[in-house]
Amino acid sequence: MEWFLTRLWGDFPEPTVPFITEDQAGVNGPRHLALVLAYQGAGWAGWQCQPGQPSLQEALELTLGRLCGHQLRVQASGRTDAGVHAFGQVASFATTSRLPAAQMLQALRAMLPASIYPIALGPVGPGFHARFSAQAKTYDYYLAPKLSTPAFVGPFLWGLPWELDEKPVKQALMLSVGRHNLRALSTGQPEGGTTERDIFEARLDAKPHLWRIRLTAQGFLRHVVRNLVGILVQMGRHKLKPGQLGEMLRVGEKLYPAPKAPPSGLYLNKVYYHPWLGPAQD
Repeated sequence: MEWFLTRLWGDFPEPTVPFITEDQAGVNGPRHLALVLAYQGAGWAGWQCQPGQPSLQEALELTLGRLCGHQLRVQASGRTDAGVHAFGQVASFATTSRLPAAQMLQALRAMLPASIYPIALGPVGPGFHARFSAQAKTYDYYLAPKLSTPAFVGPFLWGLPWELDEKPVKQALMLSVGRHNLRALSTGQPEGGTTERDIFEARLDAKPHLWRIRLTAQGFLRHVVRNLVGILVQMGRHKLKPGQLGEMLRVGEKLYPAPKAPPSGLYLNKVYYHPWLGPAQD
């Protein structure tokens, strides 16, 4: 349980963004900056700007626009959905402002809503892009089995009334590691490209009252983590078997339906801008 509490206390993952110094960034032309931030997704319509809906992207762009003196566009490493949280989201943008990065970071912390916390900000090279430069991402999903009072934790994790068996869940996660066609777990299909992804890490950390399912991959399709967690919960209840997940991954079809896990338990934990070097110890 300590790994969840330390995150809520502000012990965020160490960023892997390749920051450079202000001197290296130069003074000619636009500056390229990257921002690492944490946020609580409850109350937001997700990352992406949506007409008439409060989005994280819009809140950030409006605040940065006030600081920089001009409109700008912020690109994120991934578009988290409504209700999904982040401990290590990364966004990049360009600006003609010469406000030092340290002052900009301090001002953002004062001006942004309390549910958004900028962790780090600094210059990056002109070729850096928060999304396209990323080489891997880690998502954590938190759930509380056999929880009798979910009302108080509902915005932050998935409270379940049932007791879950760890063994089949861990067996299924072992089958998830490797290169798979994630079409069976996704909602909708990406425009062009392949639906195959390399999953580097898939593990369960279980405490008596709190579970964390951690997935690290080169990238994810829409709703893959939430659909997978929903399937794993069915396995923990002995309604599905681990081998059935392996079957779905082999054929790329959702052969055995299960309810999708709610967004409240999902956290974008870390974005890697170097090859994944192995499991984090936190």
